[in-house]
Amino acid sequence: MSGSLQVHREHPQTQTIDERFDFWHGGGGLWRIESDGQVLYIAAGDGASLVFIDGEMRRRSTVNSVVAQMGSVFNPFLLLGEQSVLSKISESLRVAGAIEPVELDGRSAWRVPFVSPQGDIQVELVFDEETGLLVRLHHPMGGVLIKVTALSVHDEIPRERFIWDGPVGDTALNLRGPRAATAERMAQLVALVEASKRPIEVLQAVSRAADHGEAISAVMKLLDTSETGAEVVLNAQIRRFSGREIQRMQHELAEVRDVFAEFPEE
Repeated sequence: MSGSLQVHREHPQTQTIDERFDFWHGGGGLWRIESDGQVLYIAAGDGASLVFIDGEMRRRSTVNSVVAQMGSVFNPFLLLGEQSVLSKISESLRVAGAIEPVELDGRSAWRVPFVSPQGDIQVELVFDEETGLLVRLHHPMGGVLIKVTALSVHDEIPRERFIWDGPVGDTALNLRGPRAATAERMAQLVALVEASKRPIEVLQAVSRAADHGEAISAVMKLLDTSETGAEVVLNAQIRRFSGREIQRMQHELAEVRDVFAEFPEE
């Protein structure tokens, strides 16, 4: 199947999120996810995959080794499977009313209201009738809204769709323990966000450096970051400092901090 996932969230105390992901899913681990024409994730079903990190595609050895950096509270992985939204909420919410047939984007679907045991959390989920795919999630109080459009079911998606023929970064993703990997990603994001606030100072520090080693040291000192943080700043493409990219990084940083806080001390 293929389609587009729209993610929109407005909250008076947090920044607005408005994103769109195009996805293709071929079963058996086959995935391709794009945003604005940029491939974010691609997997050929052999256990290995590529994810877009800091301006380049990098290798992942296993599906569960790290979380793909989509920059959003929702991504296409959460629409189906063991990690789907439905799986995550099935133990904490209960069906709160009649299941109703509806039509969404020209397709037959079923609308199901859910409520928490205390009655203080209410969400409405819509599932596509043919595929069972979650195609809409709405929080009546203005929380997160996700919607799948242009959903299509294919007899077969050409294998080439799930093959990456572009350049691949030399550095594989960190496959150490989850707490250490999360801590490193958090340090990288902190450095990127801080650099986005002081782009002129970063450029001046780098331009004064005689070589790469001096540039790393200069950025480390300027941003009070680690060598890993300085390296990711130097490798970042200019477009990473556009308004939308900064928003993505800030949101991902908040998510990573929440995840890190849940890990027990090693």
